[in-house]
Amino acid sequence: MDSDDLTDMAWDVIVQAAQLSDALKVDLGDMSGEYVTEDDWLRGVRGFLREIAETPEEYVELWDLEEEEGVTAIMISVLAVALASQVEKVALAAPAAGRGPTGME
Repeated sequence: MDSDDLTDMAWDVIVQAAQLSDALKVDLGDMSGEYVTEDDWLRGVRGFLREIAETPEEYVELWDLEEEEGVTAIMISVLAVALASQVEKVALAAPAAGRGPTGME
């Protein structure tokens, strides 16, 4: 799947990430190529964001975010939690888009 295939609600997750971190924006966009459907992408993104929230220092160090973007571990953790919540909202709205009852089936 290409990131251009995402619904507006799903694409907004990438847009929100871009407001703090170009690296996270790129990671989320690149992840779309790993999945066949938006549902799969949402599940993958949710897991990825949870990992970042649990170990934000690793993500910041991986991309040298403090030096390159002025983003700290606390900042990326807060963003990851907020984006994971947004992913849940997209998934809940998904039945209206013809997905399963949970939006992530």
